[in-house]
Amino acid sequence: MVLELPEELLEEILCRVPTTSLIRLRSTCKQWNSLVNDRRFTRTHFDKAPKQFTMCMLNNHLFCSMSINLRSFPHVEVTRKFGLNKLHSSLDQIKFCHVFHCCEGLLLCVTRENHPRLVVWNPCTRQTRWINSYKGYTNTYALGSYQDQKSPNDNSYKILSHSGYGENREFETLEINSNSWRTLDVTLDFKLSVIDCGVSLKGKTYWITDDEFLVSFDYTSERFERLSCLPRQYTVYETRSLSVVREENLAVLIQDRVTKKANKIIETKAVSWRMFLAVNSKLNLERYLWESGRFLVDEEKKVFVFCDTGSKLCIAGENNHVRQVDSGLTGYLFTYVPSLTQF
Repeated sequence: MVLELPEELLEEILCRVPTTSLIRLRSTCKQWNSLVNDRRFTRTHFDKAPKQFTMCMLNNHLFCSMSINLRSFPHVEVTRKFGLNKLHSSLDQIKFCHVFHCCEGLLLCVTRENHPRLVVWNPCTRQTRWINSYKGYTNTYALGSYQDQKSPNDNSYKILSHSGYGENREFETLEINSNSWRTLDVTLDFKLSVIDCGVSLKGKTYWITDDEFLVSFDYTSERFERLSCLPRQYTVYETRSLSVVREENLAVLIQDRVTKKANKIIETKAVSWRMFLAVNSKLNLERYLWESGRFLVDEEKKVFVFCDTGSKLCIAGENNHVRQVDSGLTGYLFTYVPSLTQF
């Protein structure tokens, strides 16, 4: 028998259970299953539950989650392969060619089909929202959340599309429950790379501009904001790349153009920068990061990870120690934090 507890106490307990464990517990009783499907509860759970960091790779058009053992002989283990089943067959899975964003446990992906489609997907709950009005490979996409006036205590989600360069840049937004894009009337005093899709954190999307500023896009006000310049360790940066740490902080990797030796991970809460890790290396990280996705940060193990050539992963840690590990996988590297988020 399930112990009967006051509803408020039960919610307080369950909202602190890790996501993957709570998913398994939902079949315990109807009350627990109803809670897991309640948007108010899932919002509280996302805020309070421990975040489960997962390193993933889009490999051969499907997703693989991995774990890295950093002992004397480091190795990579594929812990799970997952994808999105087609409606007519549980054995046949939809193939993906790109994943743009992970926002509050939601992935924004592009399918590999004759007529590609955008899809917003929660792999944990298996909820999907298909965006049939895909604008093409010349556009870059981002996913974020906003406060809907009709539901002030809940989050809704929008997709930001941008294309072009300089004065010809065009921005459009789409609410994921609609298939109608709306052009934004914005004038920028900075330049964004058409290739860089940015990173999403706590509902907003962040980029590094050409003039080395951190900027954000607010999906509620639909406006851009300059936040902070990058820390001035060097005169000129060769590599500037953003990542998200456990859905809690931003991290930026910077590399000196002159020496190509100092690679640094810096975290920020709001716009206050602090040093996290420094590694001396002659590797040109810019090429790897553009081709194979973002670098990943593991705070507990004091390392950052990025893809090398082929199936190699580079693990950079303290004492200027850079190790290569054969993962057996090739593809786009990203982080995923499971959640019960509904949309």
